[in-house]
Amino acid sequence: MKILYCDVNIFVMRKKISVIFGVVATIIFLSGCSPQTINNNNPEAVLKNFDKDIENGDFKDAVKLLNPDTVSSRGEIWAERWVKLNTYNVKSITIKDISILGGTAHATVEITYKDGKTQKNAIDLIKNNGTWYISPSFSFKEGK
Repeated sequence: MKILYCDVNIFVMRKKISVIFGVVATIIFLSGCSPQTINNNNPEAVLKNFDKDIENGDFKDAVKLLNPDTVSSRGEIWAERWVKLNTYNVKSITIKDISILGGTAHATVEITYKDGKTQKNAIDLIKNNGTWYISPSFSFKEGK
């Protein structure tokens, strides 16, 4: 009859591996459940995300790209209406030029409307707590 010899170190090592695996799995799970990550590292990325959101009709996501100070002072409903009213006829936004000066940026864009017409427009962006946002001070309405 054999006596099984169990080394205590094996159990300790297994427990450590289980804990490490559990922590890694939790981190992966929580990062997968987090809200949409918005790339606001530079003005161009913000404008491209805004264009993508309005093309897809994701107005709530487009609102997240607006200056949060303006959105909080005027309200979420105002911000979503502003996005819808200013982009309802917009097919796409093409970035022509961006100039950055400290915590502000000025972008020249070309708006292509659903009827095929185009129009140049200016969009101002602001850096708020290290993150770039669109300053809702412009209008995309055709002929404006």
